[in-house]
Amino acid sequence: MTSFTDMFFSVVIGLSEALNLEVYRMVHNFQEPSASGPVNPFKLETSRRQVLAVGGISLGALLLAACTNSPSSGTEQSGGTPKKGGTLRISIGDGSSSDTLDPGTALTANASLVVKTIYDPLAVTDNNFQVQPALATSWEVNSDATQWTIHLREGVKWHDGSDFTSKDVLYTISRWLDPKTGSAINGFLSPYLDMGGVSAPDASTVVLNLKKPNSVLIQTLGANPASQMIKDGVTDFSGKNLVGTGPFKLTAWSPGTGWKAVRNDAYWGDAVYLDGIEASITPDQGAKLQAALSGAADITDLIPVSLWAGVQGRNDLVLETIKNRQSWVFAFDQRVAPFDDHRVLDAIKLATDRDKMVETALLGQGTATADVPIAPGSSWYPSGLKPEYDQGKAKALLAEAGFPNGLDMKLSVTDSVPGMLDAAQAWQQAVKSAGINVTLDQFSPDTYWSKGYMATPAFMSFFTQFFPPVGFDAFYRKSAAWPYTHFADPAVDKIVDELYATTDQSRQVELTQEAYLQARKSFGLLIPVFSDAAYARSSKVNGVFMNLDTVDFRKTWLA
Repeated sequence: MTSFTDMFFSVVIGLSEALNLEVYRMVHNFQEPSASGPVNPFKLETSRRQVLAVGGISLGALLLAACTNSPSSGTEQSGGTPKKGGTLRISIGDGSSSDTLDPGTALTANASLVVKTIYDPLAVTDNNFQVQPALATSWEVNSDATQWTIHLREGVKWHDGSDFTSKDVLYTISRWLDPKTGSAINGFLSPYLDMGGVSAPDASTVVLNLKKPNSVLIQTLGANPASQMIKDGVTDFSGKNLVGTGPFKLTAWSPGTGWKAVRNDAYWGDAVYLDGIEASITPDQGAKLQAALSGAADITDLIPVSLWAGVQGRNDLVLETIKNRQSWVFAFDQRVAPFDDHRVLDAIKLATDRDKMVETALLGQGTATADVPIAPGSSWYPSGLKPEYDQGKAKALLAEAGFPNGLDMKLSVTDSVPGMLDAAQAWQQAVKSAGINVTLDQFSPDTYWSKGYMATPAFMSFFTQFFPPVGFDAFYRKSAAWPYTHFADPAVDKIVDELYATTDQSRQVELTQEAYLQARKSFGLLIPVFSDAAYARSSKVNGVFMNLDTVDFRKTWLA
C-alpha cells in the first residue's frame, strides 16, 4: 500500500551483495533483454506500502508488486524451449475491496501487481541500485543537481493505439504534485519540484528544474511504485477502458476478488509469451497455498515461513526463496503518549530479543538487525553496528518514564501480509519479561490499511530493501511520504540535505550511514529483523524472474 515502497518503497534488494551503487549515469543506452537476463529495466522497489509502499516502500511497497523485463538477478526457471500460449493463474493473499488502479494510491500487493502489469514508469532501479531505462531512454543532470533532462522512448503506444508523448509525462507529474490526488510519490517530489519547473521542449523531452538539489531524483522515480505513467486527461481509475503502455491489457477488474489481463501484442518491449493472467484474491494464507497445492493456481505471492514445509520436497510445486527480502517494522506515533517519551522508545528497542525473533517468528530464516532499513552485510550498512539487548536497562528506563510496574500497549496488525502476525506474536513474547505487555489488535485485510496502518499509535508494516537514500523522504523527514512516527529530527535533515547535494558516490554512502545512525536514535521505528521470503510456483511455470521485490511475467511461459 502504502507504503513506497518500499514502495516504497525494498523494495534491493546479488542478492545480499546488491548494494554496489552507481549513484547515477549521465546517459543510459537501452539494452534489449535476453533470456539470460543481463538487464532489469523494470525492477521496481515497493517499500511499504503503497506498501508501501514499498514501501515500501512501502512505501511505504511486495513480491508481486511489479512486472519486469529480464532482471539481472532473481529466479529464472528453464524447462525447455519457450512457447506462446496459456493463462497464468495467480493466487494473491494481500488484496482489498477498496483496491484502486490509480498508481499513486494503490495500497495492496494485488493492486500494485495489476498496476504494474498495465502501466510503465520512466525508469527503474536494478538490483545494484543502478537506474535502467523504461519509457525514458536516457537522462542528464547538471553539475549542482538542480536540473534533470529526460529523453523519452519514441514509438510507444497506449493500449488504445494513441502515441505516448511528453504531454502524458507532464500530466502524470501534475498529478504527482497535486496533493488532492493523494499520490504516494508527492512527498518525494514536492520538496524539490513544482509545476513551474516542469517543461517539455518537444514531444520526446521533459526538463525538470528543481527548487533545491536532488542528486538521486532518477533513483527516486525508478524505485517508487507510484511512478507509473498515466495517459493525459485520465481521471477514471475504476477499471473501465483503462489504458497503459504495459505488456498486458486489463480485461476484468473486481476489487478484493480478482482480475484478468491479456497480452499486449503492440508492447514496445520484447514479445510476451503468455496469452493472459488471471488473479484471484485469497486472504487466508493456508487457503492461498492450498490453491497451488491442488493445481488451482500456478503461482502465489509470498507465503509465511510456517507454511514452507508444505511445499518442500514436492515434484509438482517449487518453493522459491529470497534472502533478506524485507524488514519487519514496528512504528510508534511520537505525538502520542507514551511514545512521545524517548525513554519508552529506547526501552522498547532494548527489550527486543532480535535473535529470538529470528529463531521463533522466522524459524531461522532471517537476520537480526539494529533499527536501520538496510540489510546487514550490505555495503551501505553502518560498519560495526549491532543491535543491543538489555532487558534490565529497559525496565529501568520504563520506571524512569513513569512505568515502574510495566507498560501496557496495543499493536495493530493483520494476517493478510505473510509473516506479519508471526513476527508480531514473537515480539509480543520477546518483550513481555521486560514488563511490556502487548495486546495485538488484528484487523482484516479490508480494514487494516485504512484503520490500523498509520491510523493507530502503534502498528506494523514492512520495508522491502530499497535504495537507501530514498528512505529519508519516504519515512524520516518532516515532509515524508509516509510519516510513520510523525517526528522530525533537524540533525537528520541536515545530513540528508548534504547527501542530496553531492554527486560523489563514496560520500553519498558515508552520509547515508551517518543519517541512519542518527535516525535510529531519535525515531520511533523498531526494525528488529530482516526476513527471508518465499513463494510457491508450479513446476510447469517457466521464465519467471523473481528478486527481492519484483516478479517478471514478460518472459513467463507454461510447459
